[in-house]
Amino acid sequence: MDAPEHPLPSPAAPPLVVALGVLTLAGVVGLIAVGRMWRAPPALVAAAVFFLPHLHALLAAAFFAAWWRWSSSRALLALWVAVLALGAALWGGSWSASAQPVEGAPLRVLTWNVHRLWGGPGEAADPGSCVAAVVREEAPDVAVFLEVSADDVARLRGELDLRCVHSDYLGTGRPRVGGLAVCARGPRASLLGGGGVPYSDGAAWRYVAAEVGVGDRVMNVVAVHLSPYGVGARRFRAELLEAARGEAGALAHLGASGQQTFKVQGAQAAGLLGRVERFRDPTLLAGDFNSTRDTALHTALRRHLTDAWDPGGRGFGATATLFGWVPLRVDYLYASREFAVQEATVLRSGCSDHLPVVVQLSLAAP
Repeated sequence: MDAPEHPLPSPAAPPLVVALGVLTLAGVVGLIAVGRMWRAPPALVAAAVFFLPHLHALLAAAFFAAWWRWSSSRALLALWVAVLALGAALWGGSWSASAQPVEGAPLRVLTWNVHRLWGGPGEAADPGSCVAAVVREEAPDVAVFLEVSADDVARLRGELDLRCVHSDYLGTGRPRVGGLAVCARGPRASLLGGGGVPYSDGAAWRYVAAEVGVGDRVMNVVAVHLSPYGVGARRFRAELLEAARGEAGALAHLGASGQQTFKVQGAQAAGLLGRVERFRDPTLLAGDFNSTRDTALHTALRRHLTDAWDPGGRGFGATATLFGWVPLRVDYLYASREFAVQEATVLRSGCSDHLPVVVQLSLAAP
């Protein structure tokens, strides 16, 4: 009778692999801390912070693969569990919605970068009608539009019976220049006034601040589109390829452009926060921030306001993609403490290169 076969125990993980894992995890923790404090980091650090969720997912996969290879290693298992726990702590609040208690007047808000009504991945035959159909179906009380000209707003206003305040990004007043708009749609909300405001004295780039009436309350609605990157997606891809071929000039240009953009965005956010902190009425801050939530900019915003996706959203909440396949969350709605968040949703729509975010809120009584 043959002796029973015993599986061979898996080999122990090499100490170098474990040490490398520990150093990598420590580096990620350090990157998280640096990203949340450093307003204008060097380009490589800025890029790593920008793509932190994706880097974290790759790290978790690498640790799991290492543990699978050396399954008897408790150290690798502990590292993998630590990475998962870190991910849950950073982004876990966005994977299961937890609606806040409903108290006060209901309010439905939409924020959307509509790409100048030029269309999006869905290749809508008429992007303007596509956007209008989505807004009509969702029926928001307040809508914030980014990358819209005065002519675009006039068209949407006519199709949807909106009352809007608009400004182009640089305050030129020209009807075909892109900008921002805050619109109210009755019967629950009424537009009381507003206009374009520079982020700081002497700056050209603007946001739109509007006052909106909801029942017997007045609230501030601020439409934000922070400065975009000086390198468009197509040029960014080309320069990455040039850098991969060893052309140092392309990499240097990418680095300088990214660092300058982070610096400008940080200054804009600081100027905006300085004014928002002085508001006495309930406040909503909505738009395209051209940055992900792990940057210092969003860390500062969360000290004063609630990111509506945290209590109300499910999943990652991506609203745009890089190169058509890397998901990014760059569109946000922040609310002051007078609001309770019931639900936050990213709609699937091909009208634009960004997806709209719809948030159901309630505004507390005075």
